[in-house]
Amino acid sequence: MTDTLRTLIFDQSSCRAHLVHLTDAWQKVVANNSYPAPVQQVLGELVAASTMLSASLKFEGSLIIQIQGDGPIRLLVAECNSRLGLRATVKLADGAEIPETANFKSLVNATGKGICAIILDPRNRLPGQAPYQGIVPLEGESVADSLEGYMHSSEQLETKLILNADSSTAAGVMLQQMPQHGGVVSTKPHDADGWDRLKALINTVQSAEHLSTDTDEMAKRLFWEEDPDGLAERQARFECTCSREKVGCMLVSLGQAELDDALSETATVEIQCDFCNANYSYTREDCNALFTDDAGDNSEPLPPTLH
Repeated sequence: MTDTLRTLIFDQSSCRAHLVHLTDAWQKVVANNSYPAPVQQVLGELVAASTMLSASLKFEGSLIIQIQGDGPIRLLVAECNSRLGLRATVKLADGAEIPETANFKSLVNATGKGICAIILDPRNRLPGQAPYQGIVPLEGESVADSLEGYMHSSEQLETKLILNADSSTAAGVMLQQMPQHGGVVSTKPHDADGWDRLKALINTVQSAEHLSTDTDEMAKRLFWEEDPDGLAERQARFECTCSREKVGCMLVSLGQAELDDALSETATVEIQCDFCNANYSYTREDCNALFTDDAGDNSEPLPPTLH
């Protein structure tokens, strides 16, 4: 089955694993833009990771991963909401040339100044409430390295990621030590070596096998000697959340003077969504109407949790 997220709980080891295999949803992301193969691979790995990380959301809303780079890739964005609707995009430097052999570090962290941010954005935020954002310096040689570093330093969750992607498939396996909140005590004996053993198992995943194997079969191959509890399988899909209302809010943030200046040279302001290529057109009348209502609030944001 395509576009599947599977979650396994290893109670005795206090670990959980997420496995994702994306085809149709990932191909819709690729179809909206023409990215060189190395860029596709990096973005696909980020999409797979965002889908697995979103499985831990405890609110209705979205998880957004942003990697800001100092190489040919200036910005990578992958977003997945609590319903597993996903979208993603890339911003390349003007005139960027991407060699076929380009790797993650040369693409986004050429001089070591890249950053990794994870944004948690509840759907029903209070007035003035901003999304919660955690930012860490970019580290490591891959998307997986960067996100493992983020989870360790920002969320205090030990995490191991295996990520692979090409033009047709994005796949991932994520192993995490589960946060200890107290409460129900397991009747099974604790497996002190479980974390290390499970990490060793997922480290055996090879790229070609990963991209060609669905989550059900991959779980069987990796964990056939383990005894995990499986949660309900979930389906992911491509879903862009752009709208005329959201674009209007963005235009208001630019200010009426800037819009007036733009409209002095053209009859309409044209905005194209970076995620799905939808086009939004605004005449002078449309732009003037955006400024009839003002809103604002300086309330402090309430941070959701990834746990």
